[in-house]
Amino acid sequence: MNKKNIYLIIVLLVCVSILGISAGAYYFLQYPNIQTSQKKYVDFYVPENSTWQSVKDSLRSNNLINSESSLDFALKLIGKNKQPMCGKYVLEPNVSNRAFINRIAYGMSHNVTMELKMTRYTQWVARNLSRQMEIDSASLANYLLSDSLLSRYNLNKDNSLALFIRFSKEMSWCASPAEIVAEITKEYNNFWNPERKALASKTGLTIPQIHILASIIEEETNKYEDKRMVAGVYINRINKGMPLQSCPTVRFAWGDFTIDRVLKTHLEIDSPYNTYKNTGLPPGPIRIPSEESINAVLNYAHHKYLYMCAKADFSGTHEYSVTYQEHSRNARKYQKELNKRGIK
Repeated sequence: MNKKNIYLIIVLLVCVSILGISAGAYYFLQYPNIQTSQKKYVDFYVPENSTWQSVKDSLRSNNLINSESSLDFALKLIGKNKQPMCGKYVLEPNVSNRAFINRIAYGMSHNVTMELKMTRYTQWVARNLSRQMEIDSASLANYLLSDSLLSRYNLNKDNSLALFIRFSKEMSWCASPAEIVAEITKEYNNFWNPERKALASKTGLTIPQIHILASIIEEETNKYEDKRMVAGVYINRINKGMPLQSCPTVRFAWGDFTIDRVLKTHLEIDSPYNTYKNTGLPPGPIRIPSEESINAVLNYAHHKYLYMCAKADFSGTHEYSVTYQEHSRNARKYQKELNKRGIK
């Protein structure tokens, strides 16, 4: 065999080897290694500061990977200098190693819906948002209760709940506390536009006080026109220096929201939220009110009523009266119906 033939054989063997290696590499990269059950799309979360090992651990614990060794080989080929990026990723059936690595390494994530719902304490806001986002609850609570943030809106830790307007927003699952607070304050500023601020000035209440009153009337009734009437009653009582005598504030003072019937024993609690013992508004909101309830305060009904009592027909509306004698008659009718229904 001459040298030329030997050279050709060597070249051929090298080419075959290269093709074999390339084919093997292609196989490992394109291997549909990420499997979802029943061919469904699956949400896959990668926290901050994750490593490829922690990503693999998560895949394994969620039964989403066929072969860790093939993913390891693919990572050696194309993932040496890449790090997993925080995010929520949507995995379809049969994702290849290459597609998975690139998706995680380049942060091709999906947003989540951050929803600020009704809740009763700022710490609960942080807890609820941390369940929707990657953020730590304690870190977010510290941010929301920081003096630097609250002072910008003339708030304090007692009335900090007045910063929140309910909303729903698409955001990155990995949003920082600063980014989350930026959205919260954006909603607040958008809601409190010049028109609403002008209405607020006519009520004689500050914006935090409007949130406090709105939180109370929201627990009194679900009907907008009735909310306006209730707001009018409370504003009349505030202007006359009368205690509000609001049952929802007593439930809040006890921290027991299962109380169906507020009794005399409940009224004895020493708390700034007991509006039977204290005049004026309580220190802070007893919940995050809806926009409708805030608007009801801004557009409160102008009347002379000082008393109200839930209607005995349980329609969710109220009987209104100017005198205590009228109110007593309405109250007796309602109490009689409570007894009849066995509500204690």
